[in-house]
Amino acid sequence: MLRFVLVLPIALVFLYLALIFESIGFALLGFSAVAFAVLSFVFLLYLRGKVKMRLVIPAKVADRAQGFTMRLEVLNKAFLPIGKLKVFVKYGERTLDKKEKMTICPEDVPKGESVELRRLSIRETGFYEFQIKRFRVYDPFGLFYLTKRGKSIAHAMILPELNEVPVRIGGGVKLFYGESMEYDDDQPGMDASEIFDVREFRDGDKLQRIHWKLSARMDDLMVKEDSMPKACAVVLFFPEGSIYENGGLDYLASLSYTLMDAKIAHYASWQSQSRNDVVRMRIQDEESFYEAITTYMQDVSVKLVDGGLERYKEKYKGERYLHSVLVDGEGTLWLDGEDLGKAKAFREELFLR
Repeated sequence: MLRFVLVLPIALVFLYLALIFESIGFALLGFSAVAFAVLSFVFLLYLRGKVKMRLVIPAKVADRAQGFTMRLEVLNKAFLPIGKLKVFVKYGERTLDKKEKMTICPEDVPKGESVELRRLSIRETGFYEFQIKRFRVYDPFGLFYLTKRGKSIAHAMILPELNEVPVRIGGGVKLFYGESMEYDDDQPGMDASEIFDVREFRDGDKLQRIHWKLSARMDDLMVKEDSMPKACAVVLFFPEGSIYENGGLDYLASLSYTLMDAKIAHYASWQSQSRNDVVRMRIQDEESFYEAITTYMQDVSVKLVDGGLERYKEKYKGERYLHSVLVDGEGTLWLDGEDLGKAKAFREELFLR
């Protein structure tokens, strides 16, 4: 709009010169400048209403080496091509206030749909948000433009960098058996309070396990199998607040992957702002590992007054575990309440007894 306003003093100068020198030429130049600005404004007003944009991230999950390909999809419904657009995109880790800015300038935008690609290399773990803040539609001469606010938002995720974490796992963790509110759906256990399955009697089964009522109905001996509680010896408390800067997520994700690879099932837990609750997910294989990591990163973690460990104990009262590994909002690593220093620089062996 500023450029349209600047035409007015230029036209006034020409009209003033026309009065002084009694020149029809200067008068025509003054009126032509005003007419050109008005026609350009009307034309751009039409174009602005005919242009729509959308940001798309085709691959929403990537590691640091890959980066992202961002698609800017432009739909031009006008009857002729657009000479130039200038698109202002704001992006950054979603939990941080500070955002980067980029400008994309597609030229000779044809009628119909067109795509502009931009390759982005982002080196920090996080859940990133991309938003078209506004864009400018220029006239064919590139002199005037009108601005339109953008609405399109896209998200993409840079996964944590997984490194080898030295861990020594003791017999207590390997042979851990505890109570839990959840039970395994795939294998029986020794918790008589919950029935896992009922099957036919086999040699070696104890008579105390026979389901007499069902056996009478089936006219065959049937045996009850107890359930296996999904108890875990290790709980990893994921960072509260921003995950972008302190490196805590990289360490905990690497530790989790190491435990999973060693066949040690464990819990990942964090404070969820969106659910206003403690979230817990059990990690026992690669699928559950990536499900937990991506769920955490898409959630908004929030630092609570009484801390994540206390809220966890309150929610899962009665369930015991052997070890808690926690990274606080400052990036400090804690093992069972002991300060081990900054998680980003920690390279020593963890002993989980």
